[in-house]
Amino acid sequence: MGKVYSPSNIKNIALLGHQGVGKTSLIESLLYVTNKINKKGHITEGTTISDYTKEEKKARISIYSTVVPVELESIKFNMLDTPGFFDYVGEVRASLSVASCAILIVDATKGVEVGTKKSWKRIQRYHLPAIILVNKTEKENANFDKVVGQLQEMMGNNAVPLVCPHGIASTFDGVIDVLNKEVSIYNDGKVTSTTSTDQVDLQHAHLVEQIATHDDALTEKYLMEEEITQDELKEGLKHAVCSGHLYPILACSIRHNIGISKLLEVMEKYLPSADTRVVKDVAVDPNAPFSAQVFKTIVDPFVGKISYVIVRSGKLKRDLTIFNSTKQVKDKLGLVYTPFGKELNETTELVAGDIGVVTKVSSLETNDTFCDPNHEVVFEPIRFPQPIVYYGITVANKNDDAKVGEGLKKAAQEDLTISFERNPETKQLVVGCQGQMHIDTIIDKIKNTYNVSCSTEEAKVPYRETIKGFADVEGRHKKQSGGAGQYGVVKIKFEPSDKDFEFVNDVFGGAVPTNFIPAVEKGLIDSLKTGVLTGNPVIGIKATLYDGSYHPVDSNELSFKIAANLAFKEGCKKAKPVLLEPILDVSITVPSDFVGDVMSSVSKYRGTVGEMESVDDEQIIRASIPQVEFTKCVIELKTLTQAQAQFTSKFARYAEVPMMTAEKIIAAYKATVNE
Repeated sequence: MGKVYSPSNIKNIALLGHQGVGKTSLIESLLYVTNKINKKGHITEGTTISDYTKEEKKARISIYSTVVPVELESIKFNMLDTPGFFDYVGEVRASLSVASCAILIVDATKGVEVGTKKSWKRIQRYHLPAIILVNKTEKENANFDKVVGQLQEMMGNNAVPLVCPHGIASTFDGVIDVLNKEVSIYNDGKVTSTTSTDQVDLQHAHLVEQIATHDDALTEKYLMEEEITQDELKEGLKHAVCSGHLYPILACSIRHNIGISKLLEVMEKYLPSADTRVVKDVAVDPNAPFSAQVFKTIVDPFVGKISYVIVRSGKLKRDLTIFNSTKQVKDKLGLVYTPFGKELNETTELVAGDIGVVTKVSSLETNDTFCDPNHEVVFEPIRFPQPIVYYGITVANKNDDAKVGEGLKKAAQEDLTISFERNPETKQLVVGCQGQMHIDTIIDKIKNTYNVSCSTEEAKVPYRETIKGFADVEGRHKKQSGGAGQYGVVKIKFEPSDKDFEFVNDVFGGAVPTNFIPAVEKGLIDSLKTGVLTGNPVIGIKATLYDGSYHPVDSNELSFKIAANLAFKEGCKKAKPVLLEPILDVSITVPSDFVGDVMSSVSKYRGTVGEMESVDDEQIIRASIPQVEFTKCVIELKTLTQAQAQFTSKFARYAEVPMMTAEKIIAAYKATVNE
């Protein structure tokens, strides 16, 4: 059974940073240094605690967020390993929603990268206290001072060196504690000696000044040049870090475990505990009524539904009767677990502030709040981004359609940035996601789970047809085959309309009997489903029935429906039919430096740029882009902006397809029909 910790001794820490900086490897080092594992796993070998799925082992990157507790005496650090690749943003947001603080990891050889900037913005958006870990300081081209300068340029002077490297590149063998002015030399992750040093006097003075700046009592002492004790500095540093005023920078080598024990010390002393993260005024109190929220779901083929939860208040115990306040239903829990990567370890209870797992609770889904039936509360849902790009899915074996559908359903349950549907118009199975890597992962997971093969194709666009001219036509249906025949004649004028469809009955003198008028209208409405150019639905058309004829014996409703259909086809052909395409209203957020690239790309893909809005150092550009071009535009802009562009889109209207483009679409349709 797992040990139960009090909220003040639990710290939920999100690991953030650009891909490849060492987030997953850090967890291996923390577990190794705290003697929880005997040998560190490696990403390239697929042996890490965090990256355990087939998809991650194949790609050799983190794809899913993982919870791995690191226990240090009376403290429990719930390490939330997040993916660095931007397509997996949903996993990052889920982890940030339950984190009480963060560690932002930076590569000492590359400095501030795109992922660093994104992570810093998330730290600000979620108001998370954080420390900055500069990894790979053992590399030949590592430059700690340069990275510190880049971090301060991005974050301001609130980013302060707390642990500096001792030695550079191949001579890097330890770290210098700036606050205590001590050098710690490492061997195999263990500190072998600690000595005093005056190498960091300037950094120490700057650190003291920054600590004093954020504490009134210390500010007065500092200005009066009175002595500030080490205990006062440590308490002041903790207050400044927990309040988000200072962000300590620490040097380390995760590969060689140098500085990891110092990192653990800083995590323990200066990062805030889970009881400081109050949501919706619900105190993180183990003695309060129980409440929790699901932040992540896994649908396992063997275990079933696995719900990752953060306990907001009270205690979560096995066999507990709960109230799903999001869905307004009662349910009952089974066993309660603490996660350790892939493993689930049974525990007696989870207290407020802790992260755990419950399984096979049918009503629970990501974002659901569940609580004491007598003390209802509903927490705000995690805001996941909508799908950006859409792909058609083709299944190699039609007999596997059901398995692929089930796989997509589970994928959408696990990742709320995914959508899927069988488009009723195009009959195509369409998946919406965040990008190419994302869709590749989805397909790989379906293959791994169900042993079926599927691939992507361009998502078909639901075109429309309309008319631009006027036509006056006759629809005549006459059939005689012995006995009662069929007879119906209608004369209809067709013209453009602002409405999807208008029907006007302008018949006088009974040329078409009143009881057959609804059949004419029904025949026209049915005809709207199939246009004359590409077989797509027709919109924006007005039909005026003004004349016709009937037979007292042979006329019936079917005859007039058929006559209306014949008139519709003829009328559309003569009234200058055109093809329409869906236009999306798009919002593109990019750093100001990339505005020119956005405007050029939007124009390249037949879009038009509208309003622009400045928000901090970014620009929000609103544009209209044809749906058929949007995915290509997104892919190009992700490349041009180093994946910093963010998108939202929604359907706006239909517009006429340019003639040359329309001719190609119509020709392709006719070729398909003739096959």
